[in-house]
Amino acid sequence: MGLLLSACGGGGGGANSAAPAALGLVKVTVSDLYGTKVAGATVQGPQGQVTTDALGVALVPMDSPDGTAGVTISHTTFVDKVVSATSTVGQVAELNVTLARATTAAGGSLTSRSGSLPSVDAIGQQMSFEIELVVVDGDANPITHLSAADFALQACTPNPATAQVDCVRGSGADVDVAYAPAAAMPEALTAVAGRAARPFAAALLLDQSGSIQQSDPTGARLFSSKAFLNGLGADDQALLTAFADGPDALLPTRPLTLYAPFRARADVGSYFATLDALTPLVGGNTPLYASIDALRQHLVSDAPAGLAKAMVIFTDGADTDCDGPEACRANRAQTILRANQDQVQLITIGLSGGVDIAALGELANQTGGALLFADTVQQLLPLYGSVGRLLSQSLPTYRLRWTVQAGAAGVFRPGHALLGKVQVSAGGRSFDVPFIVGIP
Repeated sequence: MGLLLSACGGGGGGANSAAPAALGLVKVTVSDLYGTKVAGATVQGPQGQVTTDALGVALVPMDSPDGTAGVTISHTTFVDKVVSATSTVGQVAELNVTLARATTAAGGSLTSRSGSLPSVDAIGQQMSFEIELVVVDGDANPITHLSAADFALQACTPNPATAQVDCVRGSGADVDVAYAPAAAMPEALTAVAGRAARPFAAALLLDQSGSIQQSDPTGARLFSSKAFLNGLGADDQALLTAFADGPDALLPTRPLTLYAPFRARADVGSYFATLDALTPLVGGNTPLYASIDALRQHLVSDAPAGLAKAMVIFTDGADTDCDGPEACRANRAQTILRANQDQVQLITIGLSGGVDIAALGELANQTGGALLFADTVQQLLPLYGSVGRLLSQSLPTYRLRWTVQAGAAGVFRPGHALLGKVQVSAGGRSFDVPFIVGIP
């Protein structure tokens, strides 16, 4: 093909006018590590900035038709990359660029497996408890050798501007009251080694309701799910599912869409295109507990025999089918009961501050699972990448003990639950890990 781009100055003409300067053109195609095209990336070339389209393509003008120049590709959720682009006379040169997602350290919480139960003083004003925390780096590897000084339990004060429980969940509106730790640093820390890996069958359950646009507007749950699938062990199996309901739901089957059958590690790459196709299919209501119950039945009947059964659930935790908070709690209790009866472990994953920590924490901790929380998109990918080792029980954790004190008696009662956040200093930064502890 013939091609000539020229840069023309304004005005003039005549015998002494300079000839137009010829430019080159390079077609830059930007993809992520899984081959998904990256739209909206900024490509800075020698002649200025251009932006990749929906197919991840940008046409970058060059200073000359046969020159080489540095080109910088950037996007808010990726690591910037600088490459050399070379134009070719008479044609559009092509350059494929792969961007790595930006990641950072993250963590999650689970019920202590030591057998030590929370203890409350005689007047219900002071409580001692243990929790276990998962801490991983940006590559989803466990961060080891942390000390007690790297963990700090934060004092908790209810936020009157929100309806969500912040500190103490009970049966009345007056229960959510402030508390403070006796000391921010844990009283005891034990590094818990990972166990020998056990194979599992896990179903990914993705919230595709309209509310997910608030907590996950970039679709981070979809590309992060690929990290989980990529990390399956040789004997593990996975099933991709999604849920939403109502007239505005866009999924092919409502409320629950199953992309059956279960697939082994060698075959889960076929799910990547399905995950990409879910990007625009967001809308409708959030039938969280009904979807978990339906998927649980499918796990029990169709999961390969001999494997531990689990769900990996991404949602904001707000079930729109419930008739009020108390009805939601009752539905959640039934969902937890049935999951335990069928020995289905629930891993819950939330992104951003808008998630219902109490709901996600109870689903996870009361079924032997874990609550994983990402405050930013950069934390979500390593959390998903660590789920396989968490399910296989081979991921090390930290077991920590604290004592907290409320401002009045009768705050910590049987049947109530303590919510809070631990600030973790790891991987060169600090981040919060939320938790919930039931009071027996």
